[in-house]
Amino acid sequence: MTTAEQPRATVRQAAPATLVERLADALESAGIAYCQWKGHSKRNRWMTGAGDLDLLVDAAAWPALVEVLLQLGFKRAVAPPWLQLPGVDSYVAYDQAGGALFHVHTYHRIVIGLPWRTTYAVPLAETVLAGATPSFVVRAPAPEHELLLVLLQAAQRSTVRDIVQRGRSDWIAATRRELQRLEPRAEWSKLVATIERDLPSVSVRLFERCLDAFLADASRWRTCMLARALTWGLRPFARRPALGATPRAIAARVASTIGLPAPVEGKGLITGGRVLALVGGDGAGKTTCATELTAWLGRELATLRVHLGRPPRSLASLAAGCALKVARWLHAGLAAYFELLRCVCTARDRYRLYRRAWRFAARGGVVIAERYPIPANYALCGPSEEQGVQTGLDTGVARLLRRVEWTYYEWMRPPDATIVLQLDPELAVSRKTDEPEDYVRERAQIVWNTDWAGVDGVYIVDAGRALPEVLSDLKSLVWSLI
Repeated sequence: MTTAEQPRATVRQAAPATLVERLADALESAGIAYCQWKGHSKRNRWMTGAGDLDLLVDAAAWPALVEVLLQLGFKRAVAPPWLQLPGVDSYVAYDQAGGALFHVHTYHRIVIGLPWRTTYAVPLAETVLAGATPSFVVRAPAPEHELLLVLLQAAQRSTVRDIVQRGRSDWIAATRRELQRLEPRAEWSKLVATIERDLPSVSVRLFERCLDAFLADASRWRTCMLARALTWGLRPFARRPALGATPRAIAARVASTIGLPAPVEGKGLITGGRVLALVGGDGAGKTTCATELTAWLGRELATLRVHLGRPPRSLASLAAGCALKVARWLHAGLAAYFELLRCVCTARDRYRLYRRAWRFAARGGVVIAERYPIPANYALCGPSEEQGVQTGLDTGVARLLRRVEWTYYEWMRPPDATIVLQLDPELAVSRKTDEPEDYVRERAQIVWNTDWAGVDGVYIVDAGRALPEVLSDLKSLVWSLI
């Protein structure tokens, strides 16, 4: 029987392993002692990238862990100094299959608490790792150890605010459900032995009373007082927050309450930031793509979006604009000079925004820049002479103004990478219906006709496809560039 005559067998393709599954397999293959020491029950969050994956790892296996993470495409990111915790590192990776960023916290030791409050580096790492067993995808602590850690985290989190605020705190209800899940499975004798051996300053009796208060949904006052008393036993392992951390956290909370952006920086890449320029004609989707990329990266990394075609206007630009309006009413010849002066002020504003972008990248941030002035793109965003503004005016003053304007553009170095959203001019016209057709076609033709092969660091993306396809390619490209 020939191959063609053989009966066709239905082969079910196995679903591709997620990034977390591949990470777990790699850790097991490398023989690395680890476990997810908190948040294990929140599977729908850390499996999809909506939440962080907190891994406790044996200190001796740290070099092997870093090698595994780098092989899987993770990049190390560092939080601002006031948000850093000793013994805790952050790694971020892009899962192309799902389109999400995954954030892994790697712990040398168990640190309980948030960086803007007193934290506790409890000496439980060896015990927890020794008792960890395979669970859903990754290894998890033994039930009694997980119960201990959950209650210690709840005790550290309890504050007077939980007593005075209206309604029951959501986190308290979530903690109670978690404790109710773990308490029947925990071996009390092993739990007591762990506390007496590793946390001798913590009273077992007090621990039991605090656990009962959370399980029984006791009064706020009783729960908070017992929780604070339990935390008191962790004082030997306490670490005060960095100077200025608490005021910054309060400012972020106040800003969030009144609807303002929180004044909190994201994590910077340890390898250094990048300035990425998005180039394209009208209708290519630059604004939409820049918005999506900023939101996607900004959830985990320090990200800044700038539009150098429309920089924030300085007082000098506003004054030049007002003077131009008056000059047009008084004398056309005078208006020509003020138009060149306004172009000089615009170049200065662009340079100031350019300077801000590169300083941001120097701190490890990623900059998504629209209308970045590069020589190949000067006709869309560049010196007035390249755009045909008052080119017939040839006097000493006009030449001086043009020379000053050119100086600002010459001071701007090329971006780290230029991403060109290539779009057929006729398709651009059909998309950009709020502008005159000839205007849109002319600007799209400039990008379409440019020989990008002669420009260093340029990557072409076909913007004529559906937006999800374009964004998928852009995310993969951006992640490879940063």
